[in-house]
Amino acid sequence: MPLVKQTDCFIRNMKYWKFLGIYPLEIKWKFYNWYSKIFVFAFIILYDGLSTLNFYFLERNLDHFIEEMIFYFTELAVMSKVLTFMIMREKIEEILKTLDSETFQSINETETVFIKNAMKFNVKYWKIVALVSYFSNFVHVSSPFIAHLFLPVPLVLPVSSYSFLSENFTETFIYPVYFYQSIGIHMNMLYNVNIDTFFLGLMILVIAQLEILEQKLMTVTNKHDSNYSISLNTHLNKSIIHFDEVAKFCDLIENVFSITLFVQFSMASCIICVCLFRFTLPSPFQYYMFLATYMFVMMIQIMVPCWFGTRIITKSRLLSEAIYICDWTPRCRRFKSSIRVFVERANRPLSITGWKMFPLSLSTFTSIMNSAYSFFTLLRYMQTRES
Repeated sequence: MPLVKQTDCFIRNMKYWKFLGIYPLEIKWKFYNWYSKIFVFAFIILYDGLSTLNFYFLERNLDHFIEEMIFYFTELAVMSKVLTFMIMREKIEEILKTLDSETFQSINETETVFIKNAMKFNVKYWKIVALVSYFSNFVHVSSPFIAHLFLPVPLVLPVSSYSFLSENFTETFIYPVYFYQSIGIHMNMLYNVNIDTFFLGLMILVIAQLEILEQKLMTVTNKHDSNYSISLNTHLNKSIIHFDEVAKFCDLIENVFSITLFVQFSMASCIICVCLFRFTLPSPFQYYMFLATYMFVMMIQIMVPCWFGTRIITKSRLLSEAIYICDWTPRCRRFKSSIRVFVERANRPLSITGWKMFPLSLSTFTSIMNSAYSFFTLLRYMQTRES
């Protein structure tokens, strides 16, 4: 079978990684390291630092804090992803090399279909997420500026009020500050899109490998060689080794993204809570529409990985059932012993966890939604006490 380069489905991600300064592989351009540090400092470290400084100068009022927190939690989640890519460069490179290794290659047309379908899904998912993100970001950033140009309304900064700046300074340099925030939120969006879709793509490719394994195990006794007994055990042992490599690959993904997952899921819970609370405050109808779509996107951002995390758990559990579908009863004792060992291992399903605290699963998503609502009721109680 011809080599299927699974990393090809991440070509778009890699192009953006180069531009965003987080490309994990070697680049010939000798100044790329400086470019990377300057770019990340300008649009992540400095950008988030100014947003953090803004809270110190804000009026001590819950409503004001809630308004400023809507994007702040997203910025913190993006920072964790960027730092992960910069610190874990070698492990991310190992992930990419593992995908194209011989172990994860197909040996027949059926297995090739599984892999290519997963790659097509990854490309399609990237296009959908990028389209929605570009449109949402463009509308949020451009609509106040267009309204300011054609209507007698003041220009409001799109992300943070920068309360540490004097009113005179803000009025004088409103356009440079506005464009810096606009570019900054756009870069944060690009980081989000191209890191999140990469992580999800890895999960999809893991599911494809589990589907290949399931097919191999169900048909392991269909091989016919002159030395049938030895051949049968060889094929089964290859499947067991394949499963072990997939388990190691899941562990590698977890080692790289574990802390990032914890931060992202924690921040998503806070964002949903803040958006729910913001609905209780007076605003124009179009702002309510923005809040609804923003909260929906945040929910999808954690629900989709949880959905595919559940599929990884389910698929790995089904492997212990798949081996019993083959014609194993008349086989030799050695073959049956190998089956017993494999079933014991497969009964511990594969999963990806966030900081060793929670697995990516739909039950985790439900718990996060419950905690977000609990925080919302607490904020409402604090608001009533202030009133």
